[in-house]
Parts: sequence; structure tokens; C-alpha cells
Amino acid sequence: MRLDELTTPQEWAQVYRSLFGLPYVHVTTPGFVVLPLIDTIAALNTPEPLGALILDELIVRGVPGPVLVRDKPPRRTFLVVFDGYPPAECIERLERNSVDIGPHRSNVILPTGFGRRTHEGRWWAREPRRDQSLPLLSEVVDATQAVL
Repeated sequence: MRLDELTTPQEWAQVYRSLFGLPYVHVTTPGFVVLPLIDTIAALNTPEPLGALILDELIVRGVPGPVLVRDKPPRRTFLVVFDGYPPAECIERLERNSVDIGPHRSNVILPTGFGRRTHEGRWWAREPRRDQSLPLLSEVVDATQAVL
């Protein structure tokens, strides 16, 4: 199936799982496609302007991963492999700059489209790629600290 032919949340969930290799993606009762943040998958959320700088830094470092953008509030979400929380002083610095690590056992809503206008009000600044693994949380935190 071609990506421009996907119409249902179930089709999008299947594509995210099989084509893009995002595990555990499923559809909620209201019809949202979600990626649960469990065990090894986490999310780092940033204000939009800072998120753009972090993505640029990750590209320079050769470890970019999937990054979502949303309008309200304007934020970026970096999908990562959880390899442990940073030290408390690092978390405090991140929080002072409105950066947070997505709570364990929550979900990230994924868009059902690749354009800027989706039903969910979010889109991919950098879509997931089957041939690239998610970066480690520690790599994204290091890049974040480099641009703060």
C-alpha cells in the first residue's frame, strides 16, 4: 500500500509498526494512533525554537531520529530509546528551559499524514525511518545541553 493511500488510523498504525519499525503502536478508541512510552521508548519534549536547534545538532552529530512538531502549544517531541535518566542537576537545567522527558506509561499521538496539516495537529519535522534506530535519550540530552 502506498502512503498516500492510507485512510484509516488502523492502516497508519500498521505502517508505523511494519514500515517504520515503531513498536507497540496502536489505535485508541477515539481513533488516535499512539506510541506508548514503555520500557525502552521515551520522548523528550522541547519548545519549538529550541527543538529546531536540537534537531540541527543531532543531524551534525549523525544521530537524528524521528521528531514530531505540534502547534498548540508549539513544541517538538523527540522519540528516543530510554537509557536512563540524566543526573538531577541536568534535569533541573532542562526543566528551567521548558524541556521535559515524557513520563513513563504515557503515549505520544502520531500523525495520520505526512503533510503539515493533519487531523491531530502535529506533523513530522523528521519522520521515522526503518533503516535508522531511535537515538538514545542520553544522546538527545547531550545535544540539548550543547545548544542551551
